Order: sequence, then C-alpha cells, then structure tokens
Amino acid sequence: MSAPPVVQSVPVVAKNVLIPLADFLDRWLVATGVLSAVSLLRWKVTPAKLRRKALAASGLSNECYHVTWERIDERLQAAIDACARMDDDKTLAGCVAGGRDLRLGTGSILVLERRLTRQLVADLHVTAARFANPKIDEAPVGSPLVIVGPPRSGTTLLLELLACDGDTWRQLAAPDATTPCAVGGPSTARAVAGLTEGLLGGQQYMFDKTKHIHYEHWAGPTECRTALENGCGAPYVLWWVFGLTDRLDAWMDDEADRDRDYAFYKAQLGVVKACGDKGLDDPRDWLLKDPAHLFSLGSLFKALPDAKVVCLHREPVAVATSLCSLLANVWKVVHRVDAPESGKSPFGFESKIVEYLGRMVDASLDFRATAPDAKIHDLKMTDLVADPIANVREIYAFAGKDLSDATVAKMQAYLDANKRDGRAGHHKYDCRDFGLEKDAINARFAAYKARFDL
Repeated sequence: MSAPPVVQSVPVVAKNVLIPLADFLDRWLVATGVLSAVSLLRWKVTPAKLRRKALAASGLSNECYHVTWERIDERLQAAIDACARMDDDKTLAGCVAGGRDLRLGTGSILVLERRLTRQLVADLHVTAARFANPKIDEAPVGSPLVIVGPPRSGTTLLLELLACDGDTWRQLAAPDATTPCAVGGPSTARAVAGLTEGLLGGQQYMFDKTKHIHYEHWAGPTECRTALENGCGAPYVLWWVFGLTDRLDAWMDDEADRDRDYAFYKAQLGVVKACGDKGLDDPRDWLLKDPAHLFSLGSLFKALPDAKVVCLHREPVAVATSLCSLLANVWKVVHRVDAPESGKSPFGFESKIVEYLGRMVDASLDFRATAPDAKIHDLKMTDLVADPIANVREIYAFAGKDLSDATVAKMQAYLDANKRDGRAGHHKYDCRDFGLEKDAINARFAAYKARFDL
C-alpha cells in the first residue's frame, strides 16, 4: 500500500474555507427560508450521483460491489431519507443551550455526501482486490483481539495502550479503514488521494475540536466503525453524525444483512494485510476496537470465530453524561443552529442517548445469555484507570500473548505522555447539564449494573 497522504493542511482549509462557507449558507440562505436544506440534500445527494462520483474517485473501470447495485442504491436512499427526516421530526431539537435546535444544513449535507462516497470507494477497491487475489478470502484471519464496551468506557485508552506493542498487534489505522486499498498501481493511488486527504483532514479537524473529550491522530490506531460502514453497510454514521436510529433499527433486525456486512468487514482486514509490507504472511493478530460491536457480537464471532473480546464497563450515568458532552460538541460542528424559541428547555436529546446506550447494552446481554462460553474478558474502567499495566498483563494472558519488559516501558511512556498532553482527567461534565436523571438511568440499567457490579 502506498504511504498515507499528508493531511496537515486540510484541517486548516476546512477551518478557514469550508466551515465559514457552510455557516454563511446556513445563516443567510437556509435559516431564512431562501434555500431548503432538504431540497438541497435531495438534489445534491442521490444514489446515481454518489455512485458516479465514487467510481471516478476510485480510478477503477468496473463498478462491482460486495452486494448488488440494487442493494447499494437501497442503502444509499435509506441514508438520504433518514437525514431528510432530521428536520421533520427535529431529531436534535433543543440540543444547544438557550433552547436552540440543531438542524440539517450545508455542513451536514457535505458530511453525508463524503461519508457515503468514501464507503462506495472502499467497497469498489476491496471487491476489486478480492477478485484479483482470491487468497485474500482464503487466508486465515488469526485470533484478533477486539475491544468493545459502551462509548466513553475507556476503550480508546486501552486501544492506544495495546497499540504500543507493534510487534504483537497489527493495528487498524485511519487510512486503512478510510480507503482500505488502492489497487491498480500508482494511477489509482493518485486518483483516490484527494478523497482520502479530504476525509482524513475533516476527521482530524473534528478530533482537534473535541481534543479535551476524545482525541485521536489521523495516522494512529482507530475504531473500526469506519470499516464496518464501508459498502454502505452498518449505518453507525447516521447515529454518530446525525443522531438518527431508524437505519440502525432496520440493520439490527436483519441478521443476514449484518452477517454479510461482517463478512465484508473481514475481507477488508485481509485486503489491508495483503497491501502491507509483510502481506498475508504478517504473523501479527489484529487489534480492533469499536463500542458498536456490542450491537452485533453474534455477527462478529461468525466472521472472526477465533476472536478474543475485551469488554469494558463503566457506571451508566457517567457513560451517558460523557457521551452527551461529546456529541453536543460534535453535532454543533456538523449542523446549523436555529435561533432560540421561547419556553424551550435547553436540551432535548438526552433521552435518545440513553435509549441508544440501553439498546446497545441489552443486545450484548442477550448475546451473552445465548453464548455463555464466548471468549470475552470483562474489565471495569475504574480498574483499568487504577492500574493500567496490571490489567494489560491480564489481557495478554487472556489472549495467550507474551508481554515483554520493553513493551511495558513503551506503555508506561504512553501513559506519562497522555497526562502531560492533557488528555487524561480534563473532561469535566455534569448530568444536570443535560437534563439527565440519575434514578431513571440507574433503573434502566439495573440488570447491567448488577451483572458487572457497577
């Protein structure tokens, strides 16, 4: 695989050009009714336009996806329709202090268009690579270590800590997940470089805006949600970016659909390895992480039967409050802000976050009730924070790996740097800021709290 593109300048372009332009359009055209955001969305983002743009960006001549064109178009249209309904049902109503709404805007439309285009480009590349090299599908995937747990439960800390051991683990970096493979030689790599730079730059811009809450570097280890979304599959972007759950509902209810998307997810891991310096012979096991795997542990284990899962747990009130804080910051960057309406409460989306977390936890508990022997190691966030190295030793024993003194030293250096950089212990939040009721949350998660002594 070619070297990842350099994206340091892209966040500057986004900050100085794209964000102000979107803000201008939203403030003077959309909010005043001169331009309809929904009409703009439906004109600018259509399945046909997205597929044409993706094929051109991919540098490929054949438009072949891991599912049929008809299924791709259905998924694209479902995503477009879900976002169009954002204004109708005021999904993010009252999400800004002062009773102002977050609504669909030009920034939202650009984010959706780029994400869906990227998903199609990734599908085209991976599908082409699988046709060109059948060994990718036949190669054993090994025994990946997969980190899961409710969002804000320490999963990123553990991922970056384990990623210090590059000799044992093959991490999934943002370029791997964003554009898993550019096949066909240098011309194809050049064709997709612009799209990749834009996506990674936008991602880094968002990380920079939320550094005090959640920070990653575009070239470092990342969540595999991006890979799960590729091929317009798992619709997690519609929750994280738009606060919409209806596409997630449909995907959750279709086991065969989920299984196909996880099979494609596995294929992406093979393609990324095949494009690496060591190829498919790379002996390292994958290090993967995504809280959203909790929705679909059954499909995960079908695709990766020898996977070992580390599941983090945290007290639900803290999880819900921290996630409210993170998403409030993310959504204010992506969406336009309406003027305040008199008599409105400051926040209105906390119930959706509690519902989302509850369904995620329920899905994981349901799976574990049917698969009590699944290879899952449970870890409370409080224990991880209290003694990271001791818990890493337990995880290595669970995974059947050796932990060297040199690796421990690297991990300790990471922890020390984390504190110096202000990434640890600097995110402050209060459930009262988001209208969250502790008693109601504790009642909703009573079974979960009892199961894991939270």
